[in-house]
Amino acid sequence: MKKLKSNFTVRLILLMVLGALTGIFASRIQIDELLLSLNRNLEAFYFKHAFTIYLVLPLALTLLALGAYFRGKKQVSEDLALDRDLLREGSIKRSNLYIHLASVFNFFFFMLYMASSLFRSPNQNPGVKTIFLSLVYFIVLSVFLVYFQKRLVDFIHSYRPDLYSDTLSFSYAKKRLESSDEREQLEIYRAGYKAFTILMPSIGVCSLLLFFVSTVHFVGLAPFLLLLVLLSIGLISFHHYSV
Repeated sequence: MKKLKSNFTVRLILLMVLGALTGIFASRIQIDELLLSLNRNLEAFYFKHAFTIYLVLPLALTLLALGAYFRGKKQVSEDLALDRDLLREGSIKRSNLYIHLASVFNFFFFMLYMASSLFRSPNQNPGVKTIFLSLVYFIVLSVFLVYFQKRLVDFIHSYRPDLYSDTLSFSYAKKRLESSDEREQLEIYRAGYKAFTILMPSIGVCSLLLFFVSTVHFVGLAPFLLLLVLLSIGLISFHHYSV
């Protein structure tokens, strides 16, 4: 018990010292002004190239997903033909990652592009034609990613028929997990825990950076409240399922 109290005291002192050093360092280099300047430059760059950014980023991730899919499909097919016990599924898993990232980027940058278009001055407004093209692009890419995800899952299902493969089902994630074997479920749980341990401190760091920016240019309460909501959801869900 004494050892535990001693370790806790040492950690608390180290955290206090680290916090003090961080505050001194931030005040010395005026990190708030640096972050605000970086934010202004980033905004200027984005508004200048908003449509190009929206077109390129989701499309680049989609192309990466396609390349990884065809490479992984070839590797797995070769392993199946040679009757190997361990299949090279790394490229298939990377393809799945790129698909999800492309979907997130497609949705996020479409919403951001539409929202930013409303706040531009009339001479900087992208115009109805460009907005219509971005809407068509969003719909086409979304449909293609859903189709591509289905093709990827169907290929996995071809050599692992025990896995649930209806990607259009609202309970796909739950049934997909239930159809996995114990080893794969353990890997998913471990990955989920590691993702949680990375995500929670990341939200804290984002809150700290937002605070520094807010000391020079008040950004409003909404960003802080949204980060608080995300942090609370993560903590509550983690403790709920751990119990």
